[in-house]
Parts: sequence; structure tokens; C-alpha cells
Amino acid sequence: MARLASFDYSDFKKMAKSFQKALDERVIERWIREFLLEMAFRAERKIKKRTPVGVYSNQVSFTTKDGKEVSFTTSSSKTGGHLRRNWQVGNVVKQGDSYVVEIFNNVEYASYVNNGHRTRNHKGWVEGRFMVEISMQEIERQLPKFLERKQVELLNQILNGRA
Repeated sequence: MARLASFDYSDFKKMAKSFQKALDERVIERWIREFLLEMAFRAERKIKKRTPVGVYSNQVSFTTKDGKEVSFTTSSSKTGGHLRRNWQVGNVVKQGDSYVVEIFNNVEYASYVNNGHRTRNHKGWVEGRFMVEISMQEIERQLPKFLERKQVELLNQILNGRA
């Protein structure tokens, strides 16, 4: 007749207590929020790098009301960057079973630069830069690698009692 081996369940109980403690202290929810913010800030950096910056020459010319052509050169040229500087990451918000974080730009012409727009005379089209879409596709490709690494860190923290 086969003899049954004895088995020590104390390690399983210890592991279950560690997971229960992590759930009770909202460790996993905090971890999700931190992970989403980290990914949002990575995306924001990529979007900012792809956002064009206007360069304005120091040559100025215009026509006055009486029809005279006026042209002169200023002492320095100007570089923009207003659009690039205004990318922001919002807070992580839980909506039902999902978590949402927004990356936004309040500059009024941001959508025109990103998506494209008609020319002023409505006879042409200025192609968009699609900096948001391209950056988010890059982040989505990198997401599984980052997620796996962060999950391993979380499990190590929970199992070693540091969470």
C-alpha cells in the first residue's frame, strides 16, 4: 500500500497572509496607479520630442494701409516651443473597473498640428504630425516588457513582506 507523505502548509498560509495584507492595504491599487502614471509620463516625453517647435526668422515685411512695402530685420530671430511646453499628464482616475489617465495639451492649435488642417484659403491641406498617435503606438509595443518587470517587482515586494 502507498504511503502518503506529510506536507507542511505553513509557507502557503504565510503567502496567503502576504497577499491578503497587500489587498487590505490597497498595495495593488497603488501599484496600478503608479504604473499608469509612469507609462503616461513616458508617453508624454515621447510626444514632446515629436512636437515641432516653430522657428521664426528675423526678417519682417508687411504692407501699410497706404500701400507702402516695409521690410526690416530685427536684432534676433525667435524660437517657439509653446506647444511642446504645454503637454501635461492628468491624474489617474478609476472609472468602474478601469483606470484612466489623460495626456493633454490646452494650446488651442494642438489638434491642428497633430491631426492636420485646411489652409487659410481652403484650397489645400496641411498634413498633421500625428505625434500623439505615433508615440502611443510605441508605448503600446513596449508595454508588455515594462508590465512584466513591474509585476515581478510587485510580487517580490508582497512575498518578502515589503509591500
